[in-house]
Amino acid sequence: MGAFLERIRILGTMKIIYIALLALSNMCFFCEMHAEEVLHPWTDAQGRTLQATFIKSDGTTLTIKWNGQVVPIALDTLSPASQSLAKKLAGGKSPSGNLQSWTDVQGRTLQALFIKADDQTVTLNWNGKVVPIPMASLDAASQKLAMNLSSAKSKPKESPDPPPSSPTLKPTTVEGELSLDAEHNWQSTDGNIIKAKFMSLEGEDLNLGLLGGRRESSVPLSRLSANSQALAKKLHGIYAQKEKAATLASKKRQSMKVPALTPDALNAMHMWKSSDGNDIEASFVAASDSHLTLVMARNPSRPYEIPWNRLDEASQSLGEGLRRLKEKLIPKNPKIIPAKDGRLAYYGEGKWKGYNTVLESAIYDVALSSNGHTVNIWLKEFGSNKNEGDGDRATERPLQVHFRAAYWLKNDGKRRVRKYRKVVSFDNPPEVSLDREETTIKGTYDNGSTFEYTMQINHRGLSFWGKMKEGNSEEHPTVFSIIAQSPNIAPQATKEGLTLAAIKEIVGTGALYVDPLEAKRIKLPMSEKWDDLKKEYNGRTANPIKSAELNGKPFGSHKIMLAPTNVKGMHFHWGKGYSGMFPFQSIYLSYRTEGALRAIESYGEGKVDSDRLLIPKNKRLNVNIIRGRG
Repeated sequence: MGAFLERIRILGTMKIIYIALLALSNMCFFCEMHAEEVLHPWTDAQGRTLQATFIKSDGTTLTIKWNGQVVPIALDTLSPASQSLAKKLAGGKSPSGNLQSWTDVQGRTLQALFIKADDQTVTLNWNGKVVPIPMASLDAASQKLAMNLSSAKSKPKESPDPPPSSPTLKPTTVEGELSLDAEHNWQSTDGNIIKAKFMSLEGEDLNLGLLGGRRESSVPLSRLSANSQALAKKLHGIYAQKEKAATLASKKRQSMKVPALTPDALNAMHMWKSSDGNDIEASFVAASDSHLTLVMARNPSRPYEIPWNRLDEASQSLGEGLRRLKEKLIPKNPKIIPAKDGRLAYYGEGKWKGYNTVLESAIYDVALSSNGHTVNIWLKEFGSNKNEGDGDRATERPLQVHFRAAYWLKNDGKRRVRKYRKVVSFDNPPEVSLDREETTIKGTYDNGSTFEYTMQINHRGLSFWGKMKEGNSEEHPTVFSIIAQSPNIAPQATKEGLTLAAIKEIVGTGALYVDPLEAKRIKLPMSEKWDDLKKEYNGRTANPIKSAELNGKPFGSHKIMLAPTNVKGMHFHWGKGYSGMFPFQSIYLSYRTEGALRAIESYGEGKVDSDRLLIPKNKRLNVNIIRGRG
């Protein structure tokens, strides 16, 4: 009888462990839900902290939720304590080495973190989940370990360790001196705080620079506390005053005495001196009322903007001289074809024949076609020596960004054919320009719908957004998208019937890298067939994406990065066009709202959402280009 009772006791213990583990396996949804309700402090390597909820971590990227927005952060930019917290919440092993081995009376062992213990129960953290286990179910060694850890934990430390995160942040107030260059603590209406730099205030949307300005986010003012709303408005006022002062200073520089310069000076490296006496070797790119744009000799990957007042008087004189020289070399009376019907005004001769708006930067050229909806981007390589500010184009075939208005027609009642709206007229069309940063194009399509597209192009990068208006009675509803398209890198492949080996020699390391919302980064080599790539990355895990990057041999030393400002309610998608067996023949990156996607999937039939016609500025598509060192 005694042996039988002992067996029952052991079986009961095994059942308790089994029930605990079974309950553990069914806790995932609860744990995820709970994690979204708990605020955690997240500190970066520079000591800046924000309060946000944990969503997930894949070992490379931490995804958090702040003020209702999902924000991905590279783990290696966080402090060791925050990296450890991310791994713990994700269910990974603790990097501190505090996992212990726990063995039950049947000899089964698991690795878990000790939390607490009493005479009846041991509470463990197993893969990020809190699990109570009866003390009697553990073997003698594990019971002893539990009691020892409990005793050690209850003893006060002589020198308590500092908390792993910074003290709780307090929102920045409007009192005292404020700086546009500093980061401020912004508080949401639900009490969350984030440290970020003021970028701009546009209507009811506040644009903030996160992670030292590496990421921009747009927040409606209504989602901020009254104090942070007042802070935004005060900083906006300081910004306006600064712009006004820059305009006055620009007028004074027009009478400044400048050095004699030849045209070669525009591409040469110059020695500049900052207002605090530091030497800067850089080439001139452009000048505005507020700043100079330069390419540094030591870091030519991208242009840098330096405020005029950060340079000494001699360097300001050099910058003003180069600005005047560049302006002087622009053709005085270029031939311009005026706008008419569905065509914008455009240059009628020369390098930019057929284009309305042009930007010549150090590492790329950008031009808006007279059709009003196609933007070409040419990548520019290094010069032949360090005294040249820029070199030849990496390829004469440009990348393109299109504003697209599509609809569908039935063909013989069997299949649907995609068509594009045609512009019939422009409203107050923009004049030609070589220095305009923001261009808005308004007009009317062939079905009477109207559009307003905006592109922002400067030496820092490019941004695109827009909207349409269309009557509810439209038989074939239109869908608005912004499409980025890579060129055919090896057109001779089909014309000359090249072998796959010859194609790979041309394409080389060319690849598209995408970051899906629900998966790790994917590499899509341009020399592999679309059919093979789609088999390997089938399903919705590879789409939609939050960002994309083009690089490798076809793009010279450049990296082209494309990412929306905010992906909430949006759909960013990679794929192929109608023709082409390989990615090198063209890659399409399509950006639209989720409502637009639903309209496309239904081919415009049935109920369609009005937001299919909108890509707002606070969710604009950004294109950033950097040039490497070889």
